[in-house]
Amino acid sequence: MEAQSVTRFRKYLQIKSVHPNPDYWGIVEFLKEQAQEIGLEFQVVECVKNKPIVVLKLAGTDPSLQSVLFNSHSDVVPVFEENWKYPPFGAERVKQENGDYHIYARGAQDMKMAGSCYLEAMRELKLSGKIPKRNIFALYVPDEEIGGRDGMGSFVNTAEFKALNAGFDIDEGINSSNSTTVLMNSERTLCWVKLIAHGNTGHGSQFIEGTAIEKLLPVVNELMKFREQQLNSLNNNIKTTKMEEQGHYTSVNLTMLDGGKQANVVPATFSAVFDIRITPDVNYIDFFNWVEKLAADNGVEVEYITRDDAGVVTSLDESDIFIKAMNKVCKSFNLRTVPFISPGITDARYVRKAGVPAVGLNPVTNIPLLAHDHNEYIRESDFISSISFYSELMSELGNAS
Repeated sequence: MEAQSVTRFRKYLQIKSVHPNPDYWGIVEFLKEQAQEIGLEFQVVECVKNKPIVVLKLAGTDPSLQSVLFNSHSDVVPVFEENWKYPPFGAERVKQENGDYHIYARGAQDMKMAGSCYLEAMRELKLSGKIPKRNIFALYVPDEEIGGRDGMGSFVNTAEFKALNAGFDIDEGINSSNSTTVLMNSERTLCWVKLIAHGNTGHGSQFIEGTAIEKLLPVVNELMKFREQQLNSLNNNIKTTKMEEQGHYTSVNLTMLDGGKQANVVPATFSAVFDIRITPDVNYIDFFNWVEKLAADNGVEVEYITRDDAGVVTSLDESDIFIKAMNKVCKSFNLRTVPFISPGITDARYVRKAGVPAVGLNPVTNIPLLAHDHNEYIRESDFISSISFYSELMSELGNAS
């Protein structure tokens, strides 16, 4: 028989909050209904039109204390339905040979499971009457999958966010493909850069000098050489797993090349776009300066599509009452935790920059990492056990002293 918590989780998964046209108001209605059932305070903050942020509040017994946030994003990435075994928004519950179930849906791992667990954990605390001292807020924000600027990026600058009086944030973590649980306490700095070269044009049969591609190629080659150096260094120094350690290296990927209209015409302009993620272990300004000098030396223009500042690192020292409480819960669930620099970006970076310590945490282990992949699923048993984890985490953090 299907547990009611699973039924509610599947209903959340079935809402098509998928880009490019996510059903955010469907999310709002679902969460409003859940808040009314549980007895939570419900608030919608619309920093950007039609991009609502939902704030659910479990009122603590001492609201003068700093609150604890449990943040999740409500949007999911697009799908290629033809590559799925089951409808990506059907939330099919498929029985396995061991008696467990796999729940297939876009967002099952990234990150509607966590958002659903927050709801169920708050429901458990409310029903048990074990209300923490601190206010607990569950946040459901839009647009994380496209950078988050209209979601959490805007929300942290509002009076509504400041009114939360947050002291700590549990944020998006990742499922683990092994027995280790990562504590995401920092992120690499995101940089999407477009390199543009202009040069002489003419007929493709001629030896034309000073072409755009001749200027661009040395820059591209240097960046690809740097990429190879970083990859070799990572591969030669792995002490645990590649996944756990790649955040200590700067990733460089050539994602777009553009130039030319016809095979026999030498293009006057050529451009290349790179996705670069700069490790917090190096000075990001020095890296930007290197790229800009490399481009200038070759007569190439630099256009930053996105360029973040250096991320803030959350200390995991147990002298902090929230870190101590978090670690206590992880130990009680026999989770082996390690610090982790997130190779990608999450909304936690906005929270940290707003002055609130944030750790990305997900208790699910020994499962394939299928975020953004075809046939994304979560084991039903992991969803149910994670409710207990988040319930205890809310209780311990909410009573931290």
